[in-house]
Amino acid sequence: MRRCLLIAILLLLPTSAFPQATATKSRSRGINQKRLEVRVKPFIDLYFFVYKLSSSSDKPPEIDGFAEAVAAARQIPLKETLVDLVPFQCETAADAVRAFAQFPETYKTSNGEIKPLRERVVHLAKTLELIEKPFLERVWPQHRVAVEQAAARVAQTLGPKEQECFTYLTRHLGMESANYVVPIYLVAETPWPGGFTMWGKESTHGVCLLSVGVLQGSQLLSAILHEAIHALDLETKGSGNVLQVLNDRLLKAGFDKDDLVVKFGPHLLVFIQSVETVRRNLDPSYRPYEEGIFARPGLQPVIKIELPIWTAYLDGKMSQEDALNQIVDGFIKARKDAGAKTSLN
Repeated sequence: MRRCLLIAILLLLPTSAFPQATATKSRSRGINQKRLEVRVKPFIDLYFFVYKLSSSSDKPPEIDGFAEAVAAARQIPLKETLVDLVPFQCETAADAVRAFAQFPETYKTSNGEIKPLRERVVHLAKTLELIEKPFLERVWPQHRVAVEQAAARVAQTLGPKEQECFTYLTRHLGMESANYVVPIYLVAETPWPGGFTMWGKESTHGVCLLSVGVLQGSQLLSAILHEAIHALDLETKGSGNVLQVLNDRLLKAGFDKDDLVVKFGPHLLVFIQSVETVRRNLDPSYRPYEEGIFARPGLQPVIKIELPIWTAYLDGKMSQEDALNQIVDGFIKARKDAGAKTSLN
């Protein structure tokens, strides 16, 4: 297997592959505009597999140097290695060694501590370089089967209704101006929770990553749409974006930026909208409202208010404006009933 192997699985896109830049450029909008590009890249699979092992007690593969790579990953938080999405621009670990050598020497932690960055990420890349060949020979074949099977199911299920699903979610979330083909990287394993959207410092276009080991069936479809919403979010802020509108209205209503309703209220709409897009367009039996995020006890005050209102809006029983007003009024009433500003914290 070639070290530079790159498999680009295009979700019903034209047969010519896009240049392998970190993010796909926007296109002029059209009736049949494609909105997703599913990518499978062995180096990215290796990279996030190592970080998954670094955050768990799972045993690394019996490959010389793999434990050292996992230990190296434990020395640097994953988010610090994603400066300008550099790993996604690398085809091999050797590419990462060269790219990471350009990183800043240090980074500042959330508590203000200064720690080494460049030295540690270069060391990480060098450990990956040592294990890359045996990984490609002994682990990647199994990972590749799982990832490609998932990509094929996505193409078969979501592909024919891709534009329909994107129209549904962008229209209801006020993101109609979004004009971006979202890169979706599928890998076998990632750290918890299995789905991420990442941005470069200067970019409003996100790159999404999902674990096919954690996310399967309609859950994977929902997660793809969920992360795609995040990827489109920054591009559409300031132009009727419902997530930003709800955030601004909650702050105007007197909720602190650290209140649960501000921190999670807009994000819950992403969960509901992605689930309902799948349920109403792809799989009517999909109703995960008693599991996962929807089952968390601490979030029930938010969920009980938002879920019935937003689904009623999607049912056409009220306007978007009425739905937002009712959500904000519901949070205000809950705060008043509890008699404290932080009642929903």
